[in-house]
Amino acid sequence: MFIEYSLWWIIPIVIIAILGSFILYFFPKRKCFSKKKIIILSIIRFLALFLSLFLILSPTQKQKKTIIKRPLIVICQDNSSSILMSKYKNYYQTDYLESLDKLSKDLEKDYDIQRILFADEVKEISNQEIKSIKFDKTSTDISNLISKIEDKYSNLNLCGVILASDGIINKGKDPLNLVSELNVPIFTLAMGDTTVKTDVSISEIRHNRLAFLKNQFPVEIIVQAKKANGSQSIVKIIKDGKILFEQSFRIDNENFSKKFQTTLLADKVGLSKYRIEVKPIQNEQTTANNSRDIFVEVLDSRQKVLILANSPHPDISAIKQSIKENQNYEVETYLFGDLPSTIKDYDLVILHQIPSLNILQKKQIEKFIQQKTPLLFVIGSQTNLSILNSLNLGLRITTDKTTLNQTLASLNNNFTLFTLTEQAKTILSQLPPLQSPFGKYEISPSSQSLFYQKFGTIPTENPQIAFTTDNMVRNGFIIGEGFFLWRLQNFHINQSHQQTDEIIQKTVQYLASNIDRKPFRVISDQVFAENQQIILSAELYNQSYELVNEPEVKLIITNSQNIQYPFAFSRTENAYHINLGAYPAGKYRYIATTNLGSKAYKEEGEFYVSSKNLEQINLVADHNLLFNISEQTNGVMLYPNETQKLRELISKQKNIKPIAYQTITNSRFIDEFWYLFMIIFLFSAEWFLRKYWLN
Repeated sequence: MFIEYSLWWIIPIVIIAILGSFILYFFPKRKCFSKKKIIILSIIRFLALFLSLFLILSPTQKQKKTIIKRPLIVICQDNSSSILMSKYKNYYQTDYLESLDKLSKDLEKDYDIQRILFADEVKEISNQEIKSIKFDKTSTDISNLISKIEDKYSNLNLCGVILASDGIINKGKDPLNLVSELNVPIFTLAMGDTTVKTDVSISEIRHNRLAFLKNQFPVEIIVQAKKANGSQSIVKIIKDGKILFEQSFRIDNENFSKKFQTTLLADKVGLSKYRIEVKPIQNEQTTANNSRDIFVEVLDSRQKVLILANSPHPDISAIKQSIKENQNYEVETYLFGDLPSTIKDYDLVILHQIPSLNILQKKQIEKFIQQKTPLLFVIGSQTNLSILNSLNLGLRITTDKTTLNQTLASLNNNFTLFTLTEQAKTILSQLPPLQSPFGKYEISPSSQSLFYQKFGTIPTENPQIAFTTDNMVRNGFIIGEGFFLWRLQNFHINQSHQQTDEIIQKTVQYLASNIDRKPFRVISDQVFAENQQIILSAELYNQSYELVNEPEVKLIITNSQNIQYPFAFSRTENAYHINLGAYPAGKYRYIATTNLGSKAYKEEGEFYVSSKNLEQINLVADHNLLFNISEQTNGVMLYPNETQKLRELISKQKNIKPIAYQTITNSRFIDEFWYLFMIIFLFSAEWFLRKYWLN
């Protein structure tokens, strides 16, 4: 026990307690009680007063607590569709899941167990969900699984990993380069079939995602065949039932691979679907990998984007590189002092830290506004906020300081202008902060913020990336400098800039697109992956071109078999939103209807769900990979019918043992129930005895 103040303070506390008892019982002397009773009552009163006054010194005591942390075993089950594309399909769906469930329950008696389902994504599941595993995902990324285990469980006494898979990977990095970082044994269950069977497949297609009207674009197809020497087949490219390319070939060895190249004409604006087929051969194991669909968006011309900067900055190059990843845009970059006297027509102008103190910049911005050119402001330390506010574009930042705050990005779940992928949303929490101006933010009611600013863990409603509409012209604001750090961090995490590029590209795409002046419209991507969530948004405007969402919006989805599915949009803050979930591959049409006053509105469109099942390309299990993973981590590779052996193997591991943690905390007496109870008990006992003895 220790106290915050000097021990000498106990002396006056004792004196006060003695005086309190003495005055009550000895001055004047209580004649109604005997001498013995007075002594007993005075002692009780002294103790009660002393314990009460002692709290003034803030006494505390140290408490030691020992926590035993059991070893953590992570059970990881491959949920990809290739698991069922083998002769063991029935076993994996029944007896195997029973044995995995039993193993999980047995281990739970002595270990902490975390169960994970993985394929293209990683998902935690309960023990009850093991028996309902469907094995239906279209790609496998073991490297992502290893990274997620390291991030989430490495500090939780992780002692072992059980990895059940067929070893077929078609996304991510080589897991052998990552498993050693876990520093725990990985026990693998080798699923699938390693037998090489007769098969011909389309292994890869390389093509442009974008093409321009009346231009030729290349398509490259790689066909592979196994154990099919002497067979013949044909590769075709088909669009709208018409064969655009056809070539026969002969398979001349047991491990055959051939590249086919051609060019196609972009003859129609919009999204074009092309089907690539290779003719099945005799005794082929599966024909699921004999066809693939590709989609090419045909555009009239490239859109022109100007990046105009106040001074050199790494953000300028980062933004330019992100935009140039999309072939739809031509990007030019100028410092304001080097701006040509005659400016071309641009579909979008990005103003990096403009306007600054240069008065000529304001005049140039006003010219862009008069020409109804969409503007994207990147606001930072050089931005003159007073001039920016005077433009009346829907955002005001009032400040009397030049301070910059470090602000993290927080997603606005009610944002409806466009949709980010789940990967882009997920990476937000790992991005470094931007340097944003300190001040009071005011934004027009009709605006929408994609991201809010967050200070550490404290969310705010200050926008970080926001969009406004002024006189039917779209404008955007990136409030903060440091986007180049986002891009670097994205590459550090995923070895690509895909997610941060997506944020910039969709921002540019929204701003550079002509405003649809229809009072009712539906916003949707044109192509979705087979396992991707299909999200649609809708906007309804009144006669003053203000967003409203009081009326109900109904939606009917029709598939290629003309089967209709009715839905209703959910309302967001000022628009509409719906998540339809994942759909099977195919072409879908939609009709959205609503009423505003006496007017009825209808919007029609279509989208494709692309079948891109990477699991169908290669069906030969890679047990060599699983063996090397176990060998490299001092684990063991077993087969699914040996699942129960894992219990014994894990128990023999010397490094798999509990860890004892000891915590020491300082507890104040005033917070202790027993101490307060003692004071109350003494006062109560004194009161009771006085009443009892008086009678």
